[in-house]
Formats: sequence, C-alpha cells, structure tokens
Amino acid sequence: MMQDTLTHRQLKSLIHVSNVINSSLDIDTIFDTILNEAISVVEAGGGGSIWVFDKQQDRLIAKSAQGLFYPHIFKSIKLHSGESMTGMTFAAAKCLEFRNDAEIKQALAALTPFNRDLLERSIPNNIQFTSVISSPILQKGECIGVITLDAFEKSLHFKQEDIHLLEAICHQAAIALERSTLYREKEKTVHKLSQSLETHRNLANLVVNGAGIQSIMEYIHKKIGQHIFLFDDIGVPICSAGLSSFTEEMTEYFKQYARQVIPLLESSRTVSDITLGGENYQLIILFLGSKLKSLGVLMILSKQKMGELDISALEHACTIISLELVKEQAVIETQQRLRGEFVTKLFSGQMDETLISKAKNLHFDPNRNYVAFIINAVNQPNGQKSVDNSTSRNLLHMTNRLLQERNLQGMAVMNENQIVALLSYHPKLSSSSIIAETKELAKMLLNRIQLKYQEMDLSIGIGRMKPGLLYVHQSFKEAIKCIKFLKNYQFEHPVLCYTDLGVQRFILQNSEEELIDFIQEVLGPLIEYEQSRKGELLSTLIAYFEQNQNIKKTAASLHIHTNTLNYRLKRISEILLTDFSDSQQLFNILLACNIYQYIKNKETLPLNRSKTSSQ
Repeated sequence: MMQDTLTHRQLKSLIHVSNVINSSLDIDTIFDTILNEAISVVEAGGGGSIWVFDKQQDRLIAKSAQGLFYPHIFKSIKLHSGESMTGMTFAAAKCLEFRNDAEIKQALAALTPFNRDLLERSIPNNIQFTSVISSPILQKGECIGVITLDAFEKSLHFKQEDIHLLEAICHQAAIALERSTLYREKEKTVHKLSQSLETHRNLANLVVNGAGIQSIMEYIHKKIGQHIFLFDDIGVPICSAGLSSFTEEMTEYFKQYARQVIPLLESSRTVSDITLGGENYQLIILFLGSKLKSLGVLMILSKQKMGELDISALEHACTIISLELVKEQAVIETQQRLRGEFVTKLFSGQMDETLISKAKNLHFDPNRNYVAFIINAVNQPNGQKSVDNSTSRNLLHMTNRLLQERNLQGMAVMNENQIVALLSYHPKLSSSSIIAETKELAKMLLNRIQLKYQEMDLSIGIGRMKPGLLYVHQSFKEAIKCIKFLKNYQFEHPVLCYTDLGVQRFILQNSEEELIDFIQEVLGPLIEYEQSRKGELLSTLIAYFEQNQNIKKTAASLHIHTNTLNYRLKRISEILLTDFSDSQQLFNILLACNIYQYIKNKETLPLNRSKTSSQ
C-alpha cells in the first residue's frame, strides 16, 4: 500500500463497481452496490448514504443508505443545499472531511427540526458519528449528488487513500446516473449501448491484466477507427494511436494545440469542428480525472460525426484510462521518491553498503565515472520566485526524456526545488570527452526549455567528472558552486562547468564584501577617477590585460593610436601609484580587474572608506 494512492484492493473494487454499472440498468441496484462496495473496502466506514439532487423539489434525496441506519426512516430525509455534512458538500462542490465530534455537531446544527428528528430516529441508540467524509457527484462540472461515508468507531479514521477512492467512486456514480438517463431517454439504442458495455468490460480486463496505457489506446482506436491522443495535465503527450495516413506535422499540431487548450478547459468535454490538412474533422476533448485533480485529456479526431452515445461510451473509457493513469502515476512517483532519497544521501557523501546496494538496484555501477549537474529555474522578471510544481514536473520530464533520446545512462530528480541530474559514463572515457558531452547535453536542454518557457531565468551548473560513486558528492558540490556563481556574479552564458572556472574559484571562496574590499584597495583610485571624469582608463586597462599586454593589439581593439594607449597606461600607473614592471603589483591589478568584471553591483564601487568613516 502506498500513501496518497489507491491500494490494489481499492482498484479492484473500482473495477468491480465499473462492471456492476455496466451489467445493470437499475439505478437503485447500482447505488446499493456502489455504497456497499465503498463501505466494505474503507476500513473506517461503518455506514453511508448516496444522495441525488431533485431539481423539482430543490432537495437532496437519499437513494441508498447502509450501515447502522434504519433505511426506511433515513430515506425520508430531504436536505437543502448547505444542510448538514451532505448539504455542505453539495454547496461546496468539493470533497469535505469532518474529522471530529465538534466539526460534525457544527454541521448537523444546520439541520431543520424535521430532518433532525428523522435522523435521530433512523440511527440506533448510543451510536454517534466519530468522523465523516463526503464527496460530490459531478457531471459536466455541475454537482448532481453526494456520497457520504460515516465512521462510528473512535479507533478508526479515514485515510487519504479513502478520500481518493470516494472521489473515484463518485465519478463512477456520475457515469451511472448519466447512463441511466440515457437509457431511459433512448431505449431504441440498446443494441449500440450493449456494444459499448462490451468495450468497457474489455477495457477493464486490460487494466486487470496489466496491459498498460498503450494497449488500452490501441484497443479504443480499433473500436472507433479514429485517431486518438492522450496528454497529461500540462499538455505533455503520453501516447497516441491512429491511422497511418496521419502525418508528423498533424501530430505536432495537436501537441501545440493541447498545451494551449488544456489550461482553458471549463467542462468535462468539448466538441468542435476543425479543418486540418484541407479536410474537415470533429474534434472531441474529454477530461480525465476529477475536478480536484486533473490527470489530462483524451483527444479524438474523427472524420465522421460522433453521436451522444458514442461520446458517452468514450467517457466511460476515460474512467478506465484514469484508473490506469493513477496506477502508473503511483509507480512513477514511487520511483522518483526512491531515486530522490538515493541522490540526496549519495550527494551527502555518506556512502555505505546499503547505498551501494540501492545504486546497483537503480543500475548504477559504483566503479563507473560520474558527473552531476544542476538546473536552477526561477520566474522572471524578479528572478526570485521558484517555478510552480507542474512546471517543475515538466522540466524534470524534459530532462529525463533528453537523457533517453541521447542513450545516456543516468537520471534526473527533484532536489530542494532544483533538478539534479546524475550521469554515468564508461571508465575508459577521458574526463575531457565526458565534460564536453555533458556541456553539449546541458546546452541542448537549455535550448529546449527556453523554446517552451521564454520568460524563465535558467542556469545550469556542471561539476567535474569523478571516478566512482564514492566521490560523486564532490561533483555535486562543484555544480552547486557554479549555480552560486551564475546567481551572484556576471557571466556571459547560463551554462557553467567547474572545469572552466579560473579566477572565479577565488571569487567563490570569498564573500562579496571581501571582493569589493580587494577591488577598492587595488583599483579604488582609478574607479573614483573614472566616475568623476567619465574617462576610459579602466576599460583601457581591462582591454590591455585581455590582449596579453600587447600594445599594438590593445590599441587596435580600442581603435586608438599606440601613443594614446601609452599615455593612458602611464596615467593609470600614476593614479594607482604602481609600476607595471613590478610582477607582484601587476598580478594584483590583473586579479582585481578580473574580479571587477564579474561583480554585478558595480554601482556600489568605489567604497571610499575614509570618507564614509569621517562622516
């Protein structure tokens, strides 16, 4: 059993409920079965009820009641919106949990005297509610009913997976109500619906047998003969199935379309007509998951108009797809958690036999060469706010996908709001070739991310290659230093490798205040002179060092005569009270000029300590 996900037993229960829905048209029987299944599979569930909103009476009507109730009395209760736990859930249109006696009493206080009397008579003496969970039945974004589960034993409490299960069962109940209505209104289409039921059973069997999402998509495509796409909640394609005539350009169009339309969806389905490649199509977009937690969308591109019953059958298929996505998502989240725990401990430098065993289970040979790199992303324009969870998940997905495309052995995980990648290379490869390949990978990833998130401020730090897992934490620390340098100092490119750091390592080992003090001590008079006269001496000095102190090359780069350059150098020497022939003084000036170019807040210079202290 995994926390915050459905257990295997609960998944089987949902499949059973689905099969019951598909095997009966009697809505009362279906409701009784749904409620009985929910109570039996939820440990804390002692009783429960299913309510449907009657628009004519403007009340919630109890359709099923099981547990410690006297149903014939309980079903006489008719609730207003906002009345008791059930009515409050209906009004909020979201799942509510009432954890203790105080919260339950507060909710029950809203009951009318008539309904309170009925409730008290429907519950045996000495029985009290200890906790309650209540979830809305939503249909096309509208709340049409509520399922409530009650606990009567103080030692038992509802768990997070119980809430997830109840939400999923409410989705099934919504399907049951919708199908019941369709059957009543369109009895002449029974034969067509029976085919839909067979499809639903077959899909359920695919899930039970562990066939996977792609097999489910292929089956749906075979049944309807149209092209279908499956996208996650942020528009990343999961899989597709379709006609061979469908071009790559058309597939790319749908990828872009999905990213645009998913954030704007306001209902469980949208149906529209589009023209693509000179041909007319019907585009159907079906929502996956629940209102509280989206799992993505199923998109169907049909050359023929699909009727209401066909679309409804596809919505039933979406339930099966949602269940499979929940299962696969649980596996992925567990893998990410285990990988994250492994990376966190690995980068702490605490290597032991247990960690080596975990490394082997994750296919990391302790004797291979390793490189760590970090992706740091913040939102512009302030450059301070971290990206949201869905964006982080997408960045992680993009990183791992690129590693797969490049056939690289490694993985990327989330670590303290940053993406950390660990790459493994063959021991015979040289350090220079490994770093070169890692740099190329980082730049490729940077370009892909910037194409999708143009306003995002990105930086990538790369550590040095380390022989074996025992030393990989050092590569991680070096990557962190690169990110720190990119964040705090000026650098021309957002990708920085520790092997490329020269004087920058000296910068990282000292505080900005110490660096500014050093610049002030060495270049202070020249900087003050520049600011007071707006001259070009400092830039001349920097160019002089960049050209390796070659007079002709420096003069040419500055587009000035060599005599002008010599005059400027002499003037610089006078201002700094230094002799360029003194190697020690020259080294200090060269180092100060290098550091000066990386300081972001140059407006803080010069720091005239003597004037400041005298004021």
